[in-house]
Amino acid sequence: MFETFRNAWRQAVDNFWQELQEDEAGPEGRARGMYDQVAAARNGLDRLDREISDCRREEKAERDEAQVCARRERMAREIADVQTARLAAEYRQRHEERAAVLARKLDVLVAERRLCQRDLDEMERALASVRAAAVTMELEDLNRHPREVEFQELERTRREREAAERLEELKRRSRS
Repeated sequence: MFETFRNAWRQAVDNFWQELQEDEAGPEGRARGMYDQVAAARNGLDRLDREISDCRREEKAERDEAQVCARRERMAREIADVQTARLAAEYRQRHEERAAVLARKLDVLVAERRLCQRDLDEMERALASVRAAAVTMELEDLNRHPREVEFQELERTRREREAAERLEELKRRSRS
């Protein structure tokens, strides 16, 4: 599971930086591709957060079970039940070992999350920069072609009018 996550994360980060380097799509195209990679990275980080939460819960459960076994061992020794005391001690040790493994796993997951968060922060800063460049280019284009803005507005108005007419036609058909 962890290896799968790490490979998916690396792929998302690599794709992001590759998108940033490609110039053929222009800033708008790059920003769209980069946004998809940032979204994938955020999803990966959310998945890692869930895994950390699950690991914490499992570690606590193991520690709780170890305490229960220790209490059973102590109670069995008080009544001189050697067999039960031996079994309780054995299970206590198993739970403590499992808890220790989960604690190490949790340390690794938290460290991995810090690295992933750093990557995501860098990706988001780069995306913001590319978006700003795209907006700047769009504004420059609008300033160069003021008539284009008017044509775009007319086209948008025409599409809205056609959509409203189709809606009215559908309403008339459904009434009859």
